[in-house]
Amino acid sequence: MGRKILSFLGLIAIIAQPCIVHAQTDSRGFDVDPSFNPNAVLSDSDVFELSGMTAEGIDAFLRSKGGLANVTVAGIDGIPKRPADVIWETSVMYRVNPKYLLALLQKEQSLVEDPTPSQRQLDWATGYGVCDTCSKDDPAISDFKGFANQIYYAARQMREKYYLSVLSTGKTISGVGPGIPTVIDGIAVTPSNVATAALYSYTPHIHGNMNLWNIWRRWFSKSYPEGTVVRGAPSGTIYWIRFGLKRPFASAAVANSLVDLSKAAEAPDSELAAYPNGDPISFPNYALIKEADGTIWLIVGSERRAIDSMETFKAFGFNLDEVEDASAEDIQGYMIGEPITAKSMYPQGRLVQAEGQKEVWYAEAGKKRRVIHPALLGLYFEGVRPQRVDAQTINALATSEPYRLHDGELVRTPESPAVFAIENGVKRPIMSAEIFEDMGWKWTSIEVIPSSLLDGYDVGDPIIIETQPVMIASR
Repeated sequence: MGRKILSFLGLIAIIAQPCIVHAQTDSRGFDVDPSFNPNAVLSDSDVFELSGMTAEGIDAFLRSKGGLANVTVAGIDGIPKRPADVIWETSVMYRVNPKYLLALLQKEQSLVEDPTPSQRQLDWATGYGVCDTCSKDDPAISDFKGFANQIYYAARQMREKYYLSVLSTGKTISGVGPGIPTVIDGIAVTPSNVATAALYSYTPHIHGNMNLWNIWRRWFSKSYPEGTVVRGAPSGTIYWIRFGLKRPFASAAVANSLVDLSKAAEAPDSELAAYPNGDPISFPNYALIKEADGTIWLIVGSERRAIDSMETFKAFGFNLDEVEDASAEDIQGYMIGEPITAKSMYPQGRLVQAEGQKEVWYAEAGKKRRVIHPALLGLYFEGVRPQRVDAQTINALATSEPYRLHDGELVRTPESPAVFAIENGVKRPIMSAEIFEDMGWKWTSIEVIPSSLLDGYDVGDPIIIETQPVMIASR
């Protein structure tokens, strides 16, 4: 085994409950990011699946970041090669994700983003064989020297000494395993997957693995359109992407009252880590909740609307048995909407249509929104018949923006295979099938809508997978 893991063998495992780190400092004096979960640094697929990157894709990635693509290195076979070819060949040989190897190069030697990497950086590219107190000039580790050797031994260590060891014994050769409590730098850790156990075996420090996680989330995290519903893996947590935050649903029942869960994208938890956490969505749509001060609110989407009096409450046929007590923390994530008064018509939303007129309106809380295309009725109001009312009733409602496709909807027309994501009133083209699938979307989630509806949307920025640079000092 490489000497990097030797310093970990002296750590004493103790019984500890799994934890999520909240603002604290590890025993080495480093601040720990509160959003970093030391129990799940990366997912198993992040480290042990190939991810679809080709040698050309790796080379393009390196060229977009720094100077590593401009050098030539000797392969394991002694033949001069591009660094991208060495990374790709080794990742295929040991079925280790090339994205992980790229992040490892940056964590250990800042190699990916350095514009002029030195020979010493190349020689010890992944830090393999170098322990915390070792000298890189020690003859005992000379066999590991060289870019290709570093990539080769790091990948082999992850697959053979860690992954396969966990499958056969439940832990790595360092004694770290999924579900086994231990202490790393004074912080209780219980790895939740094989990848995390392997990462702590390779780098037995919180700060080093937090650096890796930071690099990963800034390079490889995805940016979803507003309104996207996404399910994290392996946690299974369902989030709603709203205003740049990922807001978890308190339950599937709450989610089902607001969104179509069958259309949820799938993404590793590590790729969602770049999103700041928003307040949980705790209540189903149109729930009645009461604060400690006696205020009764009606939940409408992401808003809470105060019912101004018990007279209004009774006038709309609400029942006190349906009111749920809630704390200030439960409702703080809901924006305060317009209050509900006796004059607020249709507080819970309703399709309405004036006698003798073709226009269908969605009426809610004293406002009306024209349903601009019949296809929207089938998409969002299947089986619902508009309530027939007189024209005066509709005219009494304030006119708001038209009812349109929901944010996050994936659509195409019968005439074209081109797929768009709807966001903030524009249609954003998805540039390839590879991007669509890499975002975790399902082909069955695409709604086929008439051209006459989609043509009413301006074209927005395309959906692309774009990585962002990160300057993280090596461990």
